[in-house]
Amino acid sequence: MNIRELQQAYENRINDFRGFIYKQTSNNDDLRQEACLAMWRGLLKDPEATDGFLMNRIRWRMREVWKSSSSVDKPHKKRADVKILRFHPQDFENEIFVEFFENNNQPLDEQVIAKIDTERFFESLDDTEQKIVLYKLLGRYDRDIVCEMKMPFKRYVKVKRELKPKIVEYFSA
Repeated sequence: MNIRELQQAYENRINDFRGFIYKQTSNNDDLRQEACLAMWRGLLKDPEATDGFLMNRIRWRMREVWKSSSSVDKPHKKRADVKILRFHPQDFENEIFVEFFENNNQPLDEQVIAKIDTERFFESLDDTEQKIVLYKLLGRYDRDIVCEMKMPFKRYVKVKRELKPKIVEYFSA
């Protein structure tokens, strides 16, 4: 199929999709442009494509543009200047070196004071609050913490709400 036949197929079928495209794009010209482009590419891939196939391509392309905000008008950014540094704490024999490399932007006395304050705060909490703080420091999600601790979600929210003022009070003084 040459470009003229493809253009003719597009012109014949776009009228059938106008209502669908307008309904999906909600008067957004950029999304409308992306929808038409998705239909063009769908016909380029399969000139005898079904309506369902083309609608699906239009939906997914609009969703992709909406999520990543990449469009025909805005090219993708290149990441040529990014430098990747790898850090493996298990390579070091002593944990003191790991602490130094993680917190080398702070003076040693500040690090010691912060560590002592954190330990005192942690000891002032009860067992449930300590577990919640530990799980949160590990980056766990709320639902995972609730499942791990086998506690009702309402109680978890209550404990978490009581924990926030304690943190603010302890570290702001």
